[in-house]
Amino acid sequence: MKNRAAFVLENRKMEIRDTAMPEMHSDEVMIRMKKIGVCGSDVHFYEHGEPEFPDVYPFILGHEGAGEVVEVGSSVSHLKVGDRVCLEPGVPCHTCEWCTSGKYNLCPSVYFPSAPRALGMMRNFITHKADLCFKLPDNVSYQEGALIEPLAVGIHAVRESGIKMGQSATILGCGCIGLVTLLALKAAGVDDITVVDIHDIRLEKAKELGARHFINSSHVDMVRAVKDIYNDIGPDFIFETAGNKVTASNSVPMIKRGGTIMIIGNVVGGTPIDLQMLGNKEATIKATFRYRNIYPSALNALSSGRINVNSIVSDFYKFEDTQCAFENSITNKATVVKAMIDLE
Repeated sequence: MKNRAAFVLENRKMEIRDTAMPEMHSDEVMIRMKKIGVCGSDVHFYEHGEPEFPDVYPFILGHEGAGEVVEVGSSVSHLKVGDRVCLEPGVPCHTCEWCTSGKYNLCPSVYFPSAPRALGMMRNFITHKADLCFKLPDNVSYQEGALIEPLAVGIHAVRESGIKMGQSATILGCGCIGLVTLLALKAAGVDDITVVDIHDIRLEKAKELGARHFINSSHVDMVRAVKDIYNDIGPDFIFETAGNKVTASNSVPMIKRGGTIMIIGNVVGGTPIDLQMLGNKEATIKATFRYRNIYPSALNALSSGRINVNSIVSDFYKFEDTQCAFENSITNKATVVKAMIDLE
């Protein structure tokens, strides 16, 4: 078997090269990768690098993956050669206080493919811990399997929010994470959903997926527009998925008294928050990080038809065109919601 990988050599330079086959351990399986989604964090690394790791190159990105098991470790009993699987990427230590309390997504020693220095999944063959590989139901495709990872982010945020049927939600940002949050809210029975973005194309996609109200914040004051929809009192919940200081700051004047703001997007650097207003409203700000114990229920949601993620994919690329996928994700942000790499 021949292994090839998409190596990032420097900012905005990528090359497909031969690479060694991965080593196998007894608790792992080897997987022939079939589909890999391009995450926003992958695009950020490709474009800007990581200042803390200037010597990490050549580096392999990718953590949204699905593929076929081609080899099974000696201690693995629940998987066999030929099984179709999706991969939960983060490998926790299992011994720290967060792992032992069930919050393994907060493990400070997690090995997360595509996060320096852990090589990612954009290669033909990888090995992965078998207990983090989940069989795909027969009616779930490899593409859907690769989309389980971002979907898990949205489901985790909705679960942690505590939102209930009949309550209202506003999603700030209609990129991939905003859209999977929308899908998770709809699956949880939440129908009164407002979406905010600066691109009409993304707002149209949110409309297709079931959002009720739409605001292009490049044309109007987002706080005023959202409050107008909710009789000047604001929504019960806000899900900040844009990772933007402006939307994060505006969530406080926007939220209903006693409401909850969920921070899902990666808002970089210091962000001004009006704590006096937050306190006067007795509102809550809560953050979520990745996900935990979500993959089985996410797969069930796809298999049962409660959630359909396929329409989130906007662009499709062959493995040889991986750099094009990244370049288009940078230069065409208005239209590229999710790029999918095909290794089949």
